[in-house]
Amino acid sequence: MAVVDKTKNIEDIVFVSFKKKLQKYLNSYQIKKIEKAFELAKDAHHGQKRQSGENYITHPLDAAAYLADYELDHETIMAAILHDVIEDTTISLENLEEKFGKKVTELVDGVSKLDKINFNSKEEADAANLRKMILAMSNDIRVLLIKLADRRHNLTTINVLKKPKAKRIARETLEIYAPLALRLGIHSLSTELENLSFQTYYPLRHSVLSANIDKARGNRKLLMNKIQTEVTKKLNTESIKGQTKAREKHAYGIYKKMKLKELKFSQIHDIFGVRIMTESVDLCYRALGCIHNLYTPIPGRFKDYIAIPKSNGYQSLHTAVLGPHNLPMEFQIRTYDMDKLAQSGIAAHWFYKTKSSISKLSREQQWLNNLLDIQKQAGNPTELLGSIKEDLNPGKVYVFSSKGQIIELPKKSTLIDYAYSIHTDLGNKYSEGLVDGELKPPSTILKNGQRIIIKKSDISNPDPAWLNFVISVKARTSIRNYLRSIHETDAIRLGEKLLKGCLEELQVSLDDVPQKTLKFILSEYRYKTIDQLFKEIGLGNKIPKLIALRMAPSFKKTESSTAYDIEGSEGLVMSYAKCCHPIPGDMIVGYPSQGKGIVVHRNNCKSIKHTKPNDETIDLQWSESVDNNFSASIMIEVENQRGVLAEISALVAQSNHNIESVNYADSHDTGHNTMVFVISVKNTNQIKKLVDKLKKIKKVFKAERKRS
Repeated sequence: MAVVDKTKNIEDIVFVSFKKKLQKYLNSYQIKKIEKAFELAKDAHHGQKRQSGENYITHPLDAAAYLADYELDHETIMAAILHDVIEDTTISLENLEEKFGKKVTELVDGVSKLDKINFNSKEEADAANLRKMILAMSNDIRVLLIKLADRRHNLTTINVLKKPKAKRIARETLEIYAPLALRLGIHSLSTELENLSFQTYYPLRHSVLSANIDKARGNRKLLMNKIQTEVTKKLNTESIKGQTKAREKHAYGIYKKMKLKELKFSQIHDIFGVRIMTESVDLCYRALGCIHNLYTPIPGRFKDYIAIPKSNGYQSLHTAVLGPHNLPMEFQIRTYDMDKLAQSGIAAHWFYKTKSSISKLSREQQWLNNLLDIQKQAGNPTELLGSIKEDLNPGKVYVFSSKGQIIELPKKSTLIDYAYSIHTDLGNKYSEGLVDGELKPPSTILKNGQRIIIKKSDISNPDPAWLNFVISVKARTSIRNYLRSIHETDAIRLGEKLLKGCLEELQVSLDDVPQKTLKFILSEYRYKTIDQLFKEIGLGNKIPKLIALRMAPSFKKTESSTAYDIEGSEGLVMSYAKCCHPIPGDMIVGYPSQGKGIVVHRNNCKSIKHTKPNDETIDLQWSESVDNNFSASIMIEVENQRGVLAEISALVAQSNHNIESVNYADSHDTGHNTMVFVISVKNTNQIKKLVDKLKKIKKVFKAERKRS
C-alpha cells in the first residue's frame, strides 16, 4: 500500500466538519468506526483524481455527508465512504468484511458495478447493473440511498465529462434515479436530481425556462406576500395554529407539465403556490375550509392525499383556487410531520423514527418486493430496464378491493392488471371480474373509486391476447413468464411426439437408439438434455425426420406413413395457416416453421400446391376428440344494397357462430359486392350447413367456402 502524507489536507479538514455533524446523533464508538472507514478509503484512493481535478476521496465523503443530513445509521455512512473501493482500488470484498463486517460489505457490494463482465452494449451493462442493485435493494433499501447520494454528487461535477457521456448519465437519471427517489418519497433529492440532469440534457431549455421563472418571481413577489398575509389572518381568526410559506415549482417540473399538456409557459398558473402546515389532521381540513371561504375553489382540482396517500406515502391536501385578480394558484395543506416525511421519504425511518415512517418503510418494502418479482420474471436485463422505467410512471388510479382495501394501480389499468397486482396466481387463474357488482370483460379500464371482485378458476390459463391491453409491468411480465413456460412445455411435448412417430416409421423406438448415438447428436447440437432436442423440434427449428434418420441410419423408411393426431389444443407450438383456414374434416398436412413450431395447412391449399412432399412435411390428421373452435373463411357475393350485411350477420349469429372479421372484395360492374367473412366453427359439417343457409337469402347470389 502506498505511503500517505499524513499532513493536514483539505479532506482531513472536511472530515473534521463532517464529524461534528455525526456527533449530533451517533455515539463515539460508531464515529470511531466511521473514522476507520475514512482512513482506509483515503489510503486506498490515494493518488486518484476525479476528472474535475479533485482528490477522489472528496466524492465518497460528499455522498456520506449528504446521507448524514438525514441522520442515517453508521453502517450506511461507512458504506457510502467505502462505496468505490471495490471498483477502483485493490481492496477486495474479503478485506472489507474482515475489517468492517458482513453488513457494511453487503452494502458496498450492492452499490458496486459489474465491471468484470464483458457486455455487448452500454445499455446491456447498465441494465445488468440495475438488476444487481435491485437484488441488493430487496434485502436492504440503504443500497439505493447510497446510490442516490453517489449519483447526486456525480451530477454536480458532470460538466467536466464529454457531452455524449454527460447526456447519457443525465438521461438515465431522469428516467430511473430521480423517479426512484420520488418513489421512495424523498422529494427534495428527486427535485435536485431532476434539475441537475435537466440542466445537462437540455441546457438551452433549462436556461430559457429558468430566466422566465426568475422574471415571474419578481412580478409576483408582492402578490405572494399579500396572499400569505391574508391566509395567516384568516387562520388566526379561526384559531388555527399553523405556518404558511410560499412554494415554487422547480424548472423540470414545469417543463414536464408544459410538455405533457402542450402548454406555453404563460399558461402555467401553479408555478407559485402556498403551503400551510398545522399540528393535526383535523386542523388541515379546517384550514382547507378557510381557504375555500377566502378564495373561490376551481372545480375538479381538489385532491385528498391524506385520506388516500400516494404510493410513496406522501400525504397532503391539494386544492386550486382563484386568488386575487382571479389568478389560479395551488394550496398544499399538511401537518408538520407530513411535511418532514414529504421531504425525507423513506430516510425518515432513521431520521424521525415515528410510527408513520415505519409504516411507510413497509409500503416501500412491498414495492421493492414487487420489483424483485419483476426482475425474476424478466427475460433479460434489457427487458427489466424497460419494465422498471414503465413502473416508475407516476400516473395512478385508486380502486377498492372486495375487502374494502385501497389498491393503487397505473392509469388505464384493466381488470387483469388488478388481478395480478393482488397476486400472480389470481392473475394466472383469472376467470371473470366484477366492477361495482357488474360483470365486465377483462380489458375493462378501471376508474377511481370502483369496487373490484375477481373470481378465479382451478387452473392457470392466461390468454396471450391480454398482452394487447394490460398496462402494469407486473401483469405483463407475469403473463410473458407463464407463456414462456407453457410454450416450452408444449414444444417439448410436441417435439417428443413427432420424433417418436418418425422413429416408428423406421420401425424403431427411441429406447432402441444407442446411448452413444444419442449423446453424440446432443453434443453436436450443444444440447445438455434430450428435452432441449424435443423443444427445438417442437418449435420447428429441427426437422424430426432428419433427426430420426440420424438416430437409426441402418433402418429403411417404410412405405406407409404415420399421420399424427392433433386436437386443436397444442398451444403456442402449433398454428393454423390463415391462407386456407384448416378445420376438422379437412385433409391436412404440417410444415415446420423456424421459431413458430408446426403450421397446419389444408392439403389442397394453393400455398403448398406446387410444393413436393419431402422430409420436412409432417402428415397430420384430426383427432376424433377434437372439439375446439376454428376460423374458416366464407366468400359471399351479394347485391350492393343497404341492409344486406346486417341480414347476413343476423343469420350467422342465429346459427351460433361468431364473426371474427368482414372484408369487402372489389366491387363488380354488375352491381354485386363480394364479402369475405371469417367465422368460428367446429368442423366442415357446420360450415357446410351455414353456407346452405346463406344461399337461401334472396340478396345472396353466391356463397362458398374460400379455398386459399
